[in-house]
Amino acid sequence: MDYITSKAALIMASLSFCTLASASTEWQLIYNEDFDGNALDRSIWHNEVNCYGGGNNELQCYTDGNHNVFVDDGHLIIEARQESFSGPAHFDDSPEYDPRDQSVTRDYTSARIRTKHALDIQYGRVEVRAKLPQGQGLWPAIWMLPTENRYGGWPHSGEIDIMEVVNLNSEGAENLVYGTLHYGDTWPNNSYSHTKSGIAPAPWANFHEYAIEWEQSEIRWYIDGEHYATQRPATADQDGWFTYPIENGQTLEATSANGMPFNHPFHLILNVAVGGDWPGDVGSETTFPQQMMIDYVRVYRCDGANERGEGCAGLKNEVDTHIPLSGNPLPE
Repeated sequence: MDYITSKAALIMASLSFCTLASASTEWQLIYNEDFDGNALDRSIWHNEVNCYGGGNNELQCYTDGNHNVFVDDGHLIIEARQESFSGPAHFDDSPEYDPRDQSVTRDYTSARIRTKHALDIQYGRVEVRAKLPQGQGLWPAIWMLPTENRYGGWPHSGEIDIMEVVNLNSEGAENLVYGTLHYGDTWPNNSYSHTKSGIAPAPWANFHEYAIEWEQSEIRWYIDGEHYATQRPATADQDGWFTYPIENGQTLEATSANGMPFNHPFHLILNVAVGGDWPGDVGSETTFPQQMMIDYVRVYRCDGANERGEGCAGLKNEVDTHIPLSGNPLPE
């Protein structure tokens, strides 16, 4: 059943019932952060600190410095800067991670914050209103990873990208927003599927609301309340998400039963990467610092939903729900 766990349960108890004007009156607001205070709520949001490169050859180190992540004038700011920093070579959840390690030095810093074990979500609606950084080499993201790798390491247990975009307002840029799922087998045999949308005009100059509605058998993407993508589990007749579960070190047959792998708790991540395999190198005309500004983060649950989180679908226009698979398909 849809739920929020850990410290966020205390937030649920203290928040009053709220409805979404653009969705069913069954939606209940259970987390609302509008960043009107003087500092980030560290009981919910935690920094990752590393120079790992995200597995994508990114060029930044993520720090916990107050100049990389801070609250100002009612907004959360994640600021990418051109400056040298030395830090750990491994990501924070690696068994090899050592916070004292300074073996990697990079020329850019930024921040990546997450709600792991403090605000864990399974089904519901997530909204983030943000204004995004611009320039060749900038890669802001609002996304989710599993709190526990129930079906194995990435991407066996899934990844939900609420919003990703690269190289905004630079020469040759698409200026499109991506909503993506990652799943399947171990890299390089992994799979993903996405939709890209241009319905958010000038996201580097204007705030827009990026949202998903997540059920066991369907995930829907919205920008400013407009539904632009839907994905579902794979079936015998159509591509969709699936996984190869790993149990006791053995990789099992591919399955999407019960919505696997998107049927267990995930947590939120907000970050700005610099460079990497997707955006490419930083452009000579890209200026720093660059900021992602977050106006609010809201999480809703469907009050009275069934165990699959169904019953509160928001505004839905007719969109093509068949999103072509990239990577490796489910075996015949």
